[in-house]
Amino acid sequence: MKETRVVLISYTPDIERVCASAMRSCYSQHPASKLYLNKELLSDSYVERMLEKALQLGHHDVMEHGSLTYSLENVSRVLTHQLVRHRLASFSQQSQRYVMIGRDEWYIKPPSIDVKEKVQVEVNRVKIELGYDDFMALSGRMYEAYSEKGLHKEDVRFITPSACKTNITITANPREFRHIFSQRCDSAAQWEIRDVCWAMFSLAKLIAPTIFKTLDLPAGKDPSAVERCTELDDLLSDYRSDLEKENKGSLVEIDLSMLNLSHKVRSYIFKI
Repeated sequence: MKETRVVLISYTPDIERVCASAMRSCYSQHPASKLYLNKELLSDSYVERMLEKALQLGHHDVMEHGSLTYSLENVSRVLTHQLVRHRLASFSQQSQRYVMIGRDEWYIKPPSIDVKEKVQVEVNRVKIELGYDDFMALSGRMYEAYSEKGLHKEDVRFITPSACKTNITITANPREFRHIFSQRCDSAAQWEIRDVCWAMFSLAKLIAPTIFKTLDLPAGKDPSAVERCTELDDLLSDYRSDLEKENKGSLVEIDLSMLNLSHKVRSYIFKI
């Protein structure tokens, strides 16, 4: 089954200490490298206090000294059309020109659509009843037929709907991800990107609990989002200690079923 997957494949090690060292170097005779390496000059508790102060004062620029890279897998092009609007991130998306769609499970089904329900449509003055899967099957067969006739893949892709599954890689700094999560974790956001961003936010919160302790507006004023943040703190505390014991290169799954997302999203992190 082609499930939606969110995988944090790379991130700056000790990302919070990196950001705090850069911040502290602005007010210290010591450079960031010395502060980063010496816990007598910059203790872990001081790192947390500094980052909390930076967030409180709106000094978000110090959150730019690091990066996170996610692989988003089996998401719709409806989602990616929204995601790429965040211009301070970098994206690499699966090409429909070079990658053919498959026959099975190649599209996303919105939970609001009853796939058993039929609607009446008129085609060439003939009324027929079609369901969601019927239309997708028709689109898939047309895609195959035009491909077999030799139509270039760069043109046959015009037949595929926005529901078509795709893969995309996104890299950004923590400041930009805070902005993305604050916009897309809000209950008013579209359901698919909201679910995926909650998974991304959870993985970011796992490695940088202070930077991603809260959400800004609008999600920061959304009661359901605030409640989920609290639930995540309890859930991730156990995963954080388990992650520390894992060998580097291990792929660790984080079970987010307790978040009751609109659809199933499996979430993973590579131990750096």
